[in-house]
Amino acid sequence: MKIDPKKLTLFLLFLTAFFNYADRYMLGILIPDIKADMNLSDTQIGFMTGLAFTLFYATLGIPIARIADIYSRRKIISFALGIWSLMTVLCGAAQNFIQLTIARILVGVGQAGCTPPSQSIVSDTFQRNERSKALSIVALGSPVGLLMGFLLGGWITDLYGWRIALFAFGIPGIILALFVFYFLKEPIRGESDGAVDDGERESFWKVFIFLLSKPTFRNCALGQSVHGIVYLSLIGWLPSFFNRTHDLSISEIGTWLAFVLGFSQLAGIYLGGVLGDRLGSKDPRWYLWISGYTILVATPFYLIVFLWPTPQIAFFALTIPFFLSVMQAGPSYNVIQTIAGPKNRAVASAINILVINIIAGGIGPQAVGILSDAFISNYGDASLKYSLLVVSLVCSIWAWVHFTLASKTVRDEIKVN
Repeated sequence: MKIDPKKLTLFLLFLTAFFNYADRYMLGILIPDIKADMNLSDTQIGFMTGLAFTLFYATLGIPIARIADIYSRRKIISFALGIWSLMTVLCGAAQNFIQLTIARILVGVGQAGCTPPSQSIVSDTFQRNERSKALSIVALGSPVGLLMGFLLGGWITDLYGWRIALFAFGIPGIILALFVFYFLKEPIRGESDGAVDDGERESFWKVFIFLLSKPTFRNCALGQSVHGIVYLSLIGWLPSFFNRTHDLSISEIGTWLAFVLGFSQLAGIYLGGVLGDRLGSKDPRWYLWISGYTILVATPFYLIVFLWPTPQIAFFALTIPFFLSVMQAGPSYNVIQTIAGPKNRAVASAINILVINIIAGGIGPQAVGILSDAFISNYGDASLKYSLLVVSLVCSIWAWVHFTLASKTVRDEIKVN
């Protein structure tokens, strides 16, 4: 039976994204055991999982993406996957904080080589009117990775310990890297857009200035980033919210969140990609309208999530904003890739990731913590839920504003490319 090369490309890149996010998110469920085993402080945990990872992941994505716009993206993805999977195994073998932190940093270094070349390959494999769906399918690796990382990571840790959980995800990733190297097709650059790749490349700074000169790129990247503040804040603080507010155990919270966040995002990301291709092919403004208005419509449901007195209703209400707000993934990434053009797609993706990580990663969870401390004198243990509510409401509306502004310029800028 002959395998469709496009489907094989999506399948391999989806699996790569799955291990990317599973290895990243799973550590959260392992932290209590790691902290007890190594006698670590919360400050050490915060540094290892936050700044140490994000700094290298975001900044190294730029030079790796520049290489991906010139050399084989297939080789870069397979090498990156092999590196971060090996480092995940070494995280499981670490004997102290320094060893674990170094291995975790190198996980971030490896994962910096995943998304930019992956999005570049997808964009050169699929034409613009089918690109949103294709990018969304690869992006499904995030919710599936979250779901399986929380579930399997927790179960394996309870049965065999946190080290075995890391081995269980790291070793298959090394094997997958070999499959990616031998079976992932390297498409011709610009083929999906009918462009000819002459091999010439502009300097990074020219690409950077070019992209920042485009109002659509600026507003689309800012819309994604401000929405990212909400997303990362929720991912980081929801377990604490349900523990403090509803007095649920960590195992209960982990199981609920794995299914609530995993399946709602699966459906939302995929549907957003399908709608983006169907509507955006008629009018590119739909890419931004879908991105912005789904986030806006999701906003009122945060009131139910954080103010409803019973946890079951709060969990069910949480599925709606996660389902709606992630629909922007495929359409907004399509806009970024299309504006960048065939020669600069990996760099554009890396710049986009850098902006998102600086704004969302640098502001989101920290802002919630600061507000919670500020509210504690008035609200006591309820301070966290009110800080989460403020951040979710304000930043969701803020993200909608940027996507709306991007929709006003997208037709002219995509027409140029």
